[in-house]
Amino acid sequence: MSHSPFHDRRASNLYSKVSDDIADLRHDIGRLLSHTTHRTLPQGARELTDAARNSLAAGGAYATSQLRSLRGYQPDRCTTGWVGGALLIGLLAAGVYAVLQHREEDRLADREDEDDDIPV
Repeated sequence: MSHSPFHDRRASNLYSKVSDDIADLRHDIGRLLSHTTHRTLPQGARELTDAARNSLAAGGAYATSQLRSLRGYQPDRCTTGWVGGALLIGLLAAGVYAVLQHREEDRLADREDEDDDIPV
């Protein structure tokens, strides 16, 4: 029995029991940490790796199947013509808008220059 600061025998016994319990608890925590570090974490990491690998493989298979299905799809010429025509009209409209906008800015700038020339 270790040296106790208590002069009461019962208090000394309780102090000794608590000291033994704390030593057992430290030992159990050490074993728990050792087991967790050597067994549980590596197993969990392996499971996560396997899950990620399976997800990547499933995603790759899905992408491959989608690409294969797209390879066989060819829109008819009529649809392609309509889409191309709509794009062409949109580009022309954007060009006309840009030109008109630029002319309007030039006209406003000329007016400001004329207003600056008026003597006061």
